[in-house]
Amino acid sequence: MNRIKFLDGFRGLAILMVILYHAYTRWPAMVPYGGQFADFPLFEKGWLGVQLFFLISGFVILMTLEKCYSFKEFIIKRWLRLFPAMLIATVLIYATARFLPERPGGIPPLKDVIPGLLFMEPAWINKIFHNNQGYLEGVFWSLYVEVKYYFIFGLLYFFWGRIKAIVSIFLIFIGGMIIKILVEEMGFKALVPVNVLTHQISFIYFGWFACGSLMYIYYKEHQKSFLGYALATGVISSVSSLFLTFGRTPAVFLWAIMILVIFMATIYSDKLKALFDNKVLVYMGFVSYPLYLIHESAMIAMIIKLNRYFPSIPGLLLPVLPIAFLIGVSHLIAKYGEPPIHNFLKRVVKLPAHKPTAS
Repeated sequence: MNRIKFLDGFRGLAILMVILYHAYTRWPAMVPYGGQFADFPLFEKGWLGVQLFFLISGFVILMTLEKCYSFKEFIIKRWLRLFPAMLIATVLIYATARFLPERPGGIPPLKDVIPGLLFMEPAWINKIFHNNQGYLEGVFWSLYVEVKYYFIFGLLYFFWGRIKAIVSIFLIFIGGMIIKILVEEMGFKALVPVNVLTHQISFIYFGWFACGSLMYIYYKEHQKSFLGYALATGVISSVSSLFLTFGRTPAVFLWAIMILVIFMATIYSDKLKALFDNKVLVYMGFVSYPLYLIHESAMIAMIIKLNRYFPSIPGLLLPVLPIAFLIGVSHLIAKYGEPPIHNFLKRVVKLPAHKPTAS
């Protein structure tokens, strides 16, 4: 599949937001500079980069589905896309953890590599096998959300078609939010088991995927009505999912809307596409997946080590060298590590043959 460069630019923006959040805001009790920079808006709201990733995924997944002939083909293609980097990152994280004991989660046990390689929530594995798996990296949670979405949306797409699938995904999101409000805000204890279930399946994030899918339809077919549907879906996702999940502050809502509007405006405007199709952001988008997987714990550990050996470095600059190093490692993974593993797996796990179409 040919890459859409402005989407890579948005991936680059998303990973930069997440990295800055983790570097300056997420771990004030661990980093040498504490919470000195934690309230700076660009750092504090950086976690919204994950929501931007979900928005991009909604766009890309529908595009991928339209090029697949079956649910099986779609799932295999997604696995081939995700697994090589996850395999390399898992081995790298586990192998280097003992050299980075300052990691926020400490040194992980070997059993914690299993959930990531299976793309399955540790809690689910624990229930099935009665084990005690944890997160090898905290950021893996969003990969588990994505995989749940792949299965649900993929099945709906091949069963009902794209429009009904998108509507269903959005209604699932709305249902999850209503149940969350009834239980957590209004005290409907009878719905607690349902709320737990919808939380485990990550319904509260599905609105962003639906919004991204609607934007893809507009991008492909230029029907302005879909741009309006996407805007309404995105605003509701901002109000409900972000407002309830990450704190009741107007600033969070405004930042979410700003990201949404910038993404939508770029889909609409060729000039903005050119703005995000720049070498720096596109490059960051290219390395974004492996960088997302490996950066958090290693970065924090390296910041602590760097301050120990070079205490004169200003706090604001301490993350710069660790981030640059991890970008370099991610480049090696994306350019030289993923492709051979992907090609090998593609030969071993053969995609379903397409039925010939009648002429």
